Amino acid sequence: MQKILTIELLETLIGRGYRYCLSRTTNILGEDADLCITLLPVKRAPLLKKLPERFDTYFKIDEEPRQMAMGIDETIVLVDLGEINIYTEIS
Repeated sequence: MQKILTIELLETLIGRGYRYCLSRTTNILGEDADLCITLLPVKRAPLLKKLPERFDTYFKIDEEPRQMAMGIDETIVLVDLGEINIYTEIS
């Protein structure tokens, strides 16, 4: 399950103990965006040299993702909630 990143979603994740987001950037063909950034919240700092293959980098959850939640031109920012159990608080 993926949701568009909002400040409210970010605050919920922070409140549940998530401190970092793995990040993957892909090019897309859309009317409103050329890029899609997908974030996966994690509680522990990942090792940059050992990131899962599908991710490019990671961020502290309260830094770049907060800026992303305010909007980036021509970019969609999604949060992958498939591996975490907060669906009821976010829906």
